[in-house]
Amino acid sequence: MDMETNKVATNFLLRRLKKLSLEVVLLAVVFFICLWLLFLVTDMVFEDKNTSFDEQVFSLINPYINSRNTRLMQFITFFGSHFFLLPANIILAGIFLFIKKHRWYSLKIAAVSITSTAVMFLLKGLLQRQRPLVPVISNVHGYSFPSGHSFSSLVFFGMLGYIVFRTMKNKWIKWLLMLCCFGAALLVGFSRIYLKLHYTSDVIAGLCLGIIWLLLARWLLVKTEKTVVNV
Repeated sequence: MDMETNKVATNFLLRRLKKLSLEVVLLAVVFFICLWLLFLVTDMVFEDKNTSFDEQVFSLINPYINSRNTRLMQFITFFGSHFFLLPANIILAGIFLFIKKHRWYSLKIAAVSITSTAVMFLLKGLLQRQRPLVPVISNVHGYSFPSGHSFSSLVFFGMLGYIVFRTMKNKWIKWLLMLCCFGAALLVGFSRIYLKLHYTSDVIAGLCLGIIWLLLARWLLVKTEKTVVNV
């Protein structure tokens, strides 16, 4: 009886381990790396009050600031603004609701975008870090940490990349589009540093927080979807 019980338990564990796919392991590693980076940056800014890293990055960028590059960075930074992201999220949710007939995907998009915006404003209000004193373009209002453009663009393009990963059949096109999505978020973050509307630490925090929020949302929504299906 004991041998049979042990065999059943062993088979159960093996089945559970098989479900722990490489994808899940990689996502867990990414999650904890981003959490660690977020902690380091937050500690540097608010506990140590060390701005040398941010100032060094500004010094490296200063020689490349000119009118042509500034126009390019202004164009790129637009894709992290609410003027682009709000209609883009609505259109993306609408595509899955009315065209693809996938209501659950449209609900996911709405839930992730709304909650990420709430988290961003909550953190900015709590931390209240002032923006760089001498921006390249006219100053904007609001606090600096974390970078809202970096956070929001990572969440949107991350969702887009996830949808591509789940729906695209061609492996090479799928990975190319995913890299493009991630690259777009990185470019938005860099544009905020170039324009001196954010410190580099703000952007790193925004990107890390965006990844963390996406992974948490993915886990929670998968759990919710399973519950809904079972009910």
